[in-house]
Amino acid sequence: MEFTYLDNASTTAIDPEVLDAMMPYLKENFGNASSIHSFGKSAKVLLEDARDTVANYIGASSKEIFFTNSGTESNNFAIKGLAFNFLNSGKNHIVSASIEHSAVIDTLNFLENKFRFEVTFIKPTPEGIILPEKIRSAIKENTFLVSVMHSNNETGLINDVKGISDLILDKDIFLHTDSVQSIGKTDFNVNGLNIDSATISAHKIYGPKGIAALYLKDKTPVEKFMHGGMQERNMRGGTENIASVAGFKKAIELLVDNFRKDTAHYNALKNYLTGKLKSIYGESIIFNSGGSDSLPNIVNISFDKNKLEYDEEMILIMLDLKGIAVSGGSACTAGTHKPSHVLTEIGLDKKTALGSVRISFGRYNTEGDIDKFVNALGEIVHPEL
Repeated sequence: MEFTYLDNASTTAIDPEVLDAMMPYLKENFGNASSIHSFGKSAKVLLEDARDTVANYIGASSKEIFFTNSGTESNNFAIKGLAFNFLNSGKNHIVSASIEHSAVIDTLNFLENKFRFEVTFIKPTPEGIILPEKIRSAIKENTFLVSVMHSNNETGLINDVKGISDLILDKDIFLHTDSVQSIGKTDFNVNGLNIDSATISAHKIYGPKGIAALYLKDKTPVEKFMHGGMQERNMRGGTENIASVAGFKKAIELLVDNFRKDTAHYNALKNYLTGKLKSIYGESIIFNSGGSDSLPNIVNISFDKNKLEYDEEMILIMLDLKGIAVSGGSACTAGTHKPSHVLTEIGLDKKTALGSVRISFGRYNTEGDIDKFVNALGEIVHPEL
């Protein structure tokens, strides 16, 4: 059976050029970037070149980029780092959103339960957006951090992070955004958004797994995240993964070259898919992924249980058996057999949310992949007669 992969929001295939860029650092250029000999110097040069590349892509300076092992680690780095800086200072309140990725929600719950920080989770509108005014109204005298994702990993909806930033400019509050899904799909620029920290993950942009970055605005008071070494300007101990850094660098360079082409391709596939689904299911289909204020590569759908007969617990399994890889939400919470907290927060009942399908396109998908998905879906969720 030939499989069709439509789960690129979970992870992407590594680009062949990325793999080629990594190989020398897995073979002959295997030095430790902290070593003073020629092997170490070669690794160090690559490390700093990659830092420059990532920084330039998002409008940052090189000293504001820290390499980590994952987007989850980057979120932990920023949020815990700021929280521990303010520990016992009287500033102990954080504002976030109830539809954040688990990397943010679980981190905030940890701080609340173990260190007695106070966290306010703002609910989204029925359309799935976090309103800047709601964030502003939740701020207190002891608030030191706002954390709102740039785009939602399940619905693809884009939040007005710049609007949030504008509303808290007169406050002594830091703004963090989980931007993992936005990189390569939006014109993401840290200066334009006026944020203090942001996360980037290589495996969402055709790079390798196990390498990511944290943008940390200069002079943001963050405690050291990983102890045991002086790496990453004494902020994250541990020998750098140079081969993966090389792959990350190449993935960013390919984004620079392909951004307009990629986003046009994603939009074309999105329009093709939504058009076919609307023509088949009409008002029986629910689109959870919005319109123009959403990422071009994500379509999230549910079905009206009052109009269609379907087994919400088997949709994804049956699609997989037909050779279609999609998801029902975040890969980080897959296997729990629970409805998406994002979709229940925007008002879907548990059964409808459990039967949701997230289709996410990649650089290599075609209209033929969409046709195969739609045909397979039609055999599982039968259109109205």
